[in-house]
Amino acid sequence: GLMSEKEIILKMYQNVDMGIVGIDAVIHQVQNKKLRKLIQSQRKEYELLKKNIKKFCKKYKVEDVELGSFVKLNSNLMVGMKTFMDKSDNKIAKLMMEGTNKGLIQLQELLNHYNKHDRRLVKYLEQMIEIEHKNNNELKVYL
Repeated sequence: GLMSEKEIILKMYQNVDMGIVGIDAVIHQVQNKKLRKLIQSQRKEYELLKKNIKKFCKKYKVEDVELGSFVKLNSNLMVGMKTFMDKSDNKIAKLMMEGTNKGLIQLQELLNHYNKHDRRLVKYLEQMIEIEHKNNNELKVYL
């Protein structure tokens, strides 16, 4: 079924938030300087997205957007990242890309299940999808 702006915005926010949580879980494991720089720049991008989504939150009066720490700690992604021993570039790029792909699937679903009333919201969702594709392209060289 179709989703309201409020639902879409909430999910967009949490989507980006999970990206940041995932990066924070893995960044200290990254040995390759170039890869670490890349992941840090992707994190900055996510922070910017989050700031912009907050503007949509204001407009549509979306509150309580923060993911609970319980959700964050128990996401499979976090468990996987906290416990892996293999710190190779390949493993880290793979984990990052798996996160990005999950994010991409969700964003595409949001786009498909939105009635597209708010053109700016549609544009922003499309922009987020583009950024995630770009992130994957940057990471895949490390596989």
